[in-house]
Amino acid sequence: MDSNNCLKKLFAVQYLISNICLFMPIAVQCLIIFAYKTANLIRDYLIEQLKQEFGGRKSFSRQELLAFFRRFEPDVKESTFRWRVYNLKHKNIISPISRQKFVITDKPAFAVSTEKIDEKLTALIRKQFPHLRFAVWSTKAVNEFMLHQPARYYTLVEVEREATEAVFNFMKDNRVKNVFLEPNEKELQKYISDLENAVVVLPLVSKAPIQTKRDKASITIEKLLIDLYSDRQLFNAYQGSELVNIYNTAYNRYPIDFTKLFSYATRRRKAADLKHFLSQKTDIPQNLIYD
Repeated sequence: MDSNNCLKKLFAVQYLISNICLFMPIAVQCLIIFAYKTANLIRDYLIEQLKQEFGGRKSFSRQELLAFFRRFEPDVKESTFRWRVYNLKHKNIISPISRQKFVITDKPAFAVSTEKIDEKLTALIRKQFPHLRFAVWSTKAVNEFMLHQPARYYTLVEVEREATEAVFNFMKDNRVKNVFLEPNEKELQKYISDLENAVVVLPLVSKAPIQTKRDKASITIEKLLIDLYSDRQLFNAYQGSELVNIYNTAYNRYPIDFTKLFSYATRRRKAADLKHFLSQKTDIPQNLIYD
């Protein structure tokens, strides 16, 4: 019996167990344990087959992924398929590179390393503004992508636009040092450029891609890249050939969701310019830029 037939048998057993449990309450605990182990066997086998099927390819489509699952379970529902795609992405087994295309993930997920000031500000804001959408991150996050390290760093606190002034005043009241509200170019050069620990409060672009966890509210790789490209005044130290290197290194080191990247670039009105920059200056494949 080939492996595909074995898997179909496991699906059948799993289905049978779920029905038996309805009529045999005494055996439920044993059957649940067996069903759990069966489900794990199915999951591990499918993941292994998935990697063998698509691992050597630059990308594969959503339809190809659905066809893959239907080889083992012909009647799989669309809702079940969507959940499996979500689960594979959540476990960093596949990564979306556009709206309908994926790759097998062979890169670690991007995570911004937090500084003590980031953790302090995150805790302060969450306590005072529990329902506020915000992100706190240090420009030190860019270090790993750069050839030449800047002399100064600062912490960015991005909050919903209508709350910027309230958050700024709250931080001042809590004796947060060197905090600035939406500084212009003159303020950046005159007051911030020489400070080692400046805190800059900015409005968070609506629907900006951020990462929110229990003890962290930070940014995604897509947001980082677009912010560096879009705000050349604030991120003056990261422009020119350094920006090209940042994009190339980020692409080679981490999975990037290009649908998310260009969606955020569109919100910042930089999508067309960004595509030209990527196609002319970086090593990112054209099919990802113009998909």
